[in-house]
Amino acid sequence: MTPDTEGAAGSRGRAAAVIKAAARLRARRAGVRRKVFASLAIVVVSAATIGGCTASRNGLGNHDNACFRVLPEALAAVHHRGHFAGERYLAPKALIVQLHHVVVPDALADASKVATCLVAFTGRFSVSDVKRGWAPTGSSGRIAIVVVRQRDLVLLATVVLGRIPPRLVFAHVFPRLH
Repeated sequence: MTPDTEGAAGSRGRAAAVIKAAARLRARRAGVRRKVFASLAIVVVSAATIGGCTASRNGLGNHDNACFRVLPEALAAVHHRGHFAGERYLAPKALIVQLHHVVVPDALADASKVATCLVAFTGRFSVSDVKRGWAPTGSSGRIAIVVVRQRDLVLLATVVLGRIPPRLVFAHVFPRLH
């Protein structure tokens, strides 16, 4: 080979090496971009999933959230006994006790005219063990539902039940207590 041809071949070899290095660099950058994009996509999807599960689907409305402030009165009504089973807001006229041949306490009958919060407890309760106790069937039971007026946190009644009769409004408010 002559020096003229050797220089041209050397230049071609160096150019090919530079092109290969540039191709490797582009491939590496593309791989990094794919990894960054995939990581970003995972973070966005995870955030959307977590946000969707908690923000609008927690099962509590504005009224139910306000009912958590009646918990101290409800706990005092059952003398801090039993296990908390849930709380719910009940609009006026929704608390209508439909039992035949049972005298409903005046405070509970008047509760159908005001917004109330119901707090349920499970355990062993008797009418004499709770404040303002009333039992439509028997004098003791495993469920206590505390009825508190939402406006001023006044205890209206503590209903003691062995089980929730289907005719009572509580059957629809606390379906898991059956």
